[in-house]
Amino acid sequence: MMNPALSQFTKEIRHFSLVASANLIIGAIASAAGILYIIVAILGLTTNLVSPEPRVIAGAIAMVCFGLGISVFHVTLGISRGIRAIRDKLEREGPAVTDDRITCLIVQMTAYYRDIRKTLGTIILIGPLCGLCVFVLGIVLGLEAFSITSSGVSFTLDNRVTIFAQVITLAIVVSSLLSSHYFTKFAMAWNLRIAEIEASECALKTTLGLDDQ
Repeated sequence: MMNPALSQFTKEIRHFSLVASANLIIGAIASAAGILYIIVAILGLTTNLVSPEPRVIAGAIAMVCFGLGISVFHVTLGISRGIRAIRDKLEREGPAVTDDRITCLIVQMTAYYRDIRKTLGTIILIGPLCGLCVFVLGIVLGLEAFSITSSGVSFTLDNRVTIFAQVITLAIVVSSLLSSHYFTKFAMAWNLRIAEIEASECALKTTLGLDDQ
């Protein structure tokens, strides 16, 4: 039977890697969607749309979407590299890893988490914003796809294409919220562990009479 501590640690590392991969995809899609709309607007392919206001709004959102997407991708990539290194070490050890080695890996993870704590907090904040920007951009583009006139409603895109695009953007915003939720739980768990470690260190210093030094 696998050591409970090893099982929990392995599960956390694997889940973090999966969520980080999803975040990388979200960042890539957001930046691609933003730059694609900007390029299309520069080439003048949106000039046939009825009202200029949605184009201006969409252009501004696209720029924000591109910037947030790049940030999410870059920051998540930096964080995931360190986690991947620890995961690779864990996988090389296999299920027969000794307790001392488990402790060593957990200590490495604790030290690494201390390094990325602020960065992870940034991802927790900008991840949902990135997903929301993609969703809003999708809504604005959907509004651009049709116009209301005295003779009725006219569409410039296939209805199915518009609906499919909205479903994708909704999936992205939901994924970004779930990723942020998991990262928050991960951060809370490791913050608690670090607090317990620091409390133990303080107690040890008090016992040894080193608290005043």
